[in-house]
Amino acid sequence: MSGKRAGTAPAAGWRSVRPRRLVWPSLRAVLAALSVPNYRLLFQGNFATQIGFGMQQVAFGWLVLELTNSPFYLGLNGFCFLFPMLVVSPFGGVIADRFQRQRVLMVSQTLLMALALGLAALVLLGMVQVWHLLLASLVIGTVMAVNVPARQALVPELVGRDLLANAIALHSLSLNVSRIIGPAVAGALIASVGVAGCFLCQAVGYVWSVSNVRRLRVVPRPLLARQASVLHNLWEGFQFCRRDRAVFGLLLVASVSAVCAMPYMQLLPAYARDHLGLQADGLGLLVASSGAGAVAGSLLVTGLGQRRRRGLVLLGALVCLGVLLVGLGLVRVVPLASLLLAGVGACGAFLMVLNNTVLQERVPDHLRGRVMSAYMVTWGLSPLGAVPLGALAAVSGSSVALMVGGGLCAVFALWLLATRPDLWTV
Repeated sequence: MSGKRAGTAPAAGWRSVRPRRLVWPSLRAVLAALSVPNYRLLFQGNFATQIGFGMQQVAFGWLVLELTNSPFYLGLNGFCFLFPMLVVSPFGGVIADRFQRQRVLMVSQTLLMALALGLAALVLLGMVQVWHLLLASLVIGTVMAVNVPARQALVPELVGRDLLANAIALHSLSLNVSRIIGPAVAGALIASVGVAGCFLCQAVGYVWSVSNVRRLRVVPRPLLARQASVLHNLWEGFQFCRRDRAVFGLLLVASVSAVCAMPYMQLLPAYARDHLGLQADGLGLLVASSGAGAVAGSLLVTGLGQRRRRGLVLLGALVCLGVLLVGLGLVRVVPLASLLLAGVGACGAFLMVLNNTVLQERVPDHLRGRVMSAYMVTWGLSPLGAVPLGALAAVSGSSVALMVGGGLCAVFALWLLATRPDLWTV
C-alpha cells in the first residue's frame, strides 16, 4: 500500500476538491470564483457600485433631514425606494430573460450614473428640494428592480455550476463590507466637501462598473422568452415558481426570514437604548457585531461545497436564526448581546447566500431572470413584519418584539421541515 490513506483519492487541484462537511475555507477557496476573468470584472464593478450605494443612503438621509427636519420624510423616502421593487421586479425579471443580460446591466447602470450626476448638480447649484430626492428614490428603486435580476441571472453564465456558490458568497461578502466602507466614506466626504461629493464619487463607481460590464466576454444566449408576449412571460415565471415545489419552498424560506427575522435591524436602536441602556456608540457596536457576523456567514458558505441535503442545512440555519433572536431578547449583558448579534448576522447572510445558490442551480436559464425577480420581491416583504413588530415594541418593548419575531421564524422553519420534504434534498 502506498503512503496515502486507504480509501482517499488523490487531490486533482483545489477546484476539484468538494468537501463533504461544512469547513472553514482557505483563502484560495474563498477567492476561487475570482480566478474567472469575466467574474472578476463583474465583481470589481459591483463592489464599486455597492460602496456608492452605501454612500448614497447616508447622503439621502442627511439631505432629507436638512431639507425637512422630519423623520416622516425619511420613512417616505425609504418607501419610495422599496415600493418599485415589489411592483416592478417581476417585469425586471422578464426584461432579464427577453434581452441579453450584459446589455441590460450596461443600460441600467448608465441611467443610475446619470441620476447621480444630476443630483450632484442640483446640490452644487443649491436647487435641490425634497421632492427631487423622493422622485430619485422612485427612479432608483425602479432601475434596481431591473438591474438586480439581470445581474444575478448573469452570474451562472460567467462561472458555471461548480463555482456558483462561491461567486454568490463573494457578492454577499463584498455587499457586507461595502456597508461598512460606504457610510464611513460618505461621512468623511460630507464633513469635508459636502453631500455633492458623495454623488460624484458614486457616479465614478458606475463609470467603472459600466466599463467592466462592457468588457465581459459572454456568448449570446437564445432569447426564448421573446417567442411569447410579456404577459405570457410573467405567467410562465409565476407558474414555474408555483409548480416546482422545491423552488416554491425556497421562496417561502426567503419570505419567512424577511418578514419575521430581518426587521430586527429596525428594532436595534430601541433595543440598545431601552433594553441595554446604551447610547449611540453602543448601538454602533451592536450594528458592527451584526455586520462582522454577516461577513463570516458569507465566508462560511464557500466551505459548504456541493454537498447533498443543503435544504436541511438551509432550514437549520433558519431555526438557528429564530433561536438567536429569542436569546437576544432575553439577555441584558452587552458582550453577550453582541455575540448573539454576530450569530444573527452570520445566520442571515449564510441563509441568503445558500438560498440564492440553490435557487440558481434549480432554475433553467431561460427562466432565471423571472425566478430571481421573485426572489428579489421577498426582500421587499420586510416592512410587512417591521410594522406589526414595531407596534408590538411600542406596547411591550423591543425585547418582546425580537422574541416574537424570532419565535415565529423558528416555528415556521420547523413547520417547513415537517411539511416540505421536497426541500430536504435540494
